[in-house]
Amino acid sequence: MSFKPLYAHEIISQVKDCEVRTYFGRLNNGDKVVIYSSSPEKAFIGEFTIYELYVGSYIDVCKYVERRCSLFDELNWDFIKRKYSTSRRKLVVIKISNVVKYSKPISLNEIKQYIPEFRPPLSYAVVPKEFIRLIHTHVIV
Repeated sequence: MSFKPLYAHEIISQVKDCEVRTYFGRLNNGDKVVIYSSSPEKAFIGEFTIYELYVGSYIDVCKYVERRCSLFDELNWDFIKRKYSTSRRKLVVIKISNVVKYSKPISLNEIKQYIPEFRPPLSYAVVPKEFIRLIHTHVIV
């Protein structure tokens, strides 16, 4: 899953415990998420487990975040309001658990040495187990 560097590092440092996105389906409680910190960093920096998912309207998601996400600062609230307050689409709250910071980031260029056609997801992508093995062989998790 791609994150702006600021938010990727908030998750890694456990300053943020929820992520809000436009609902895109296919996620389940217990899924592992590899954190890709987008430009200018362009690196995989860690992973987390989805503890819980909540899907709803903007108003319902705000109520959920207020009740269930203790690590959600004003900067995140401002972003949510700017990006989603007028959206008619459903939103998803991803409750984050079991955060693992990689001992060293894995750059996009390193991944492309092994998988030349790899393109980081704009939002998220389901990756094969081989991709996860490749990442885990390059870092001590």
